[in-house]
Amino acid sequence: MRATRTQLAGCDSMTGTKRCTQKQMILNLFYSPHMTLTRQEIADRTNLRLSSVCGRVFELIEDGALKVRGSQKCAATGVYNDTVGLPEGVAA
Repeated sequence: MRATRTQLAGCDSMTGTKRCTQKQMILNLFYSPHMTLTRQEIADRTNLRLSSVCGRVFELIEDGALKVRGSQKCAATGVYNDTVGLPEGVAA
């Protein structure tokens, strides 16, 4: 999938500090290595937009700080969503 000019401009305009802050907010949710959350649950708990959460979670997975750990069925839509959590063997 190719990004639109608007998406690229939005990504370029976000400062590194803001990205780091959002990443830290997400990582702070995982107080147990057994805890997993969907991206929507992360957005609800951090009050970040879902699109921001998806971007930061993608970066955290790429960095190895989070890992896709399963899936969970959404009660509202019936669609299965990935759950993410700390990689196994990592202390919270």
